[in-house]
Amino acid sequence: MKKGKYDPSPFLLLFLILTLLLASCKADTLPEEPLTSENELEEKIDSEKKPEIPEKTSPFTGLPTEEIFDYPYAIIVENLPPARPQSGLSKAEIVYEVPTEAFISRFLALYISPYEEEIGPVRSARPYFAYLAQEYDSILAHCGYSIHTEAVLKKIKAKHIDERYNPTFFRREKSRNAPHNLYTTLPRLTQGAEKHNYLDKSGQENHHDPIFYFEEKEPPEQVVSSISIDFSANNHIEYRWDSPEEKYTRYNDGSLFIDANYGEAVKVKNIVVQFVDMRIFTEEGHLDITLIGEGKGLLFSGGAVEEIKWRKDDNEKETRFTDANDHNIVLLPGNTWIHLVPEKGKVEWSLE
Repeated sequence: MKKGKYDPSPFLLLFLILTLLLASCKADTLPEEPLTSENELEEKIDSEKKPEIPEKTSPFTGLPTEEIFDYPYAIIVENLPPARPQSGLSKAEIVYEVPTEAFISRFLALYISPYEEEIGPVRSARPYFAYLAQEYDSILAHCGYSIHTEAVLKKIKAKHIDERYNPTFFRREKSRNAPHNLYTTLPRLTQGAEKHNYLDKSGQENHHDPIFYFEEKEPPEQVVSSISIDFSANNHIEYRWDSPEEKYTRYNDGSLFIDANYGEAVKVKNIVVQFVDMRIFTEEGHLDITLIGEGKGLLFSGGAVEEIKWRKDDNEKETRFTDANDHNIVLLPGNTWIHLVPEKGKVEWSLE
């Protein structure tokens, strides 16, 4: 009699085969992950590589900028013929042109956003430059000052950097004759501002109200093709309309006004004329310029011209520019040059 013997080997083999087949079927029936499109993949990679930079708007130009300073910089730049061509004026966001002795003008160039190139030639301050810089709560850069200016700087507690006591933050250009050879940069002035503790806001939030209102406009049917401003017989300014760029190209005493940093003409989006009372009050010809009160003016913007008014109640307040209906003037986004012209000064323009 044969004895039966239970041999598990065939059954075990069969069990293993069935198990593998079932596992294979189960794996094949898992739900598929949704496919990612190439565009979605690129967007995901881009978002991981490129952090979003918050877009800010400059209160000086109405244009987007990546950074706005806690305090703007206001730099006094010379305009005598030996100082030309100047550097950095084409990139200033607001520029004041103001007469000094003999009614030769100087500039107060304001920057509220970063700019790396040189600015100059830098010259001495006057009381009215100090008061204008105060309107913007700016840090004033200059080299010396005229009579009465020191008292004004102390009175208004001005944040200012005088090259005579801070030469580290300025540079003399050897190829030019003094005093028409002094230059600075915003990075150098920032170092000076840090040294004097001007940048300490003691936890205050950085907030700048718009200086002007900005809006795009359509050019008029008749464009102001040229503007002529006479501060005096010795200082004649002309602007000519550049149609493709919708800006005005500046000329000074018949010559194209160049920015030495780029070798290109200075072009301006908005031109403001502010008629003010001026008088000579020293034997050296220093001017007393009335900034408080009210008066008339002109706005050239986008090829159009309109009569405007200005008002400033006291030195603690900003100058307000309004139209004929007492509404704030509206500028085109871009740079603005404000010219303080004697009430008897001559301003003319042509239409085409």
